[in-house]
Amino acid sequence: MNEDEIKGTAKKVAGTVQEVAGKVANDQQLEAKGYLNQALGTVQDVTGKVRDKVKDIVDDAPAAARGAIDTGRDYARRGSAAIARTTGDNTALVVLAAGVVGAALGWFAWSRRGDRKTDA
Repeated sequence: MNEDEIKGTAKKVAGTVQEVAGKVANDQQLEAKGYLNQALGTVQDVTGKVRDKVKDIVDDAPAAARGAIDTGRDYARRGSAAIARTTGDNTALVVLAAGVVGAALGWFAWSRRGDRKTDA
C-alpha cells in the first residue's frame, strides 16, 4: 500500500462523513462535497493501486527477459543437437546436397537474369 492509496482511502472516509453530516443537517452543499471527496478519494486510491501494479511489472521484467533468453538458448541447443543426430555420419552427403541446391538456385537466378536483358 502506497501513499496514494492511504490518502485516497482517508479522503473517501472523510467524504462519507461529510455526506452523512450533510444529510443529517439537511445541508445539500456539505452532502455534495462529501460525494465529491468520495469520488476524488476513489480516483486517488485507484491511482495508487495502478502505480503499485506498474512497479511490480517493471520489477519483474528483467527476470522474465532472462527466462525468455534461457528458453531461446535451450531451443537453439536442442535444434543443434537434432541436426547433429540427423546428419550423423552423413556430413559429406549433407554438404554435397547443400552444394547441389545452391548451384541449382544460382543457375536459376542467372538464367532469369539473362531473360530480363533480352526482354528489354
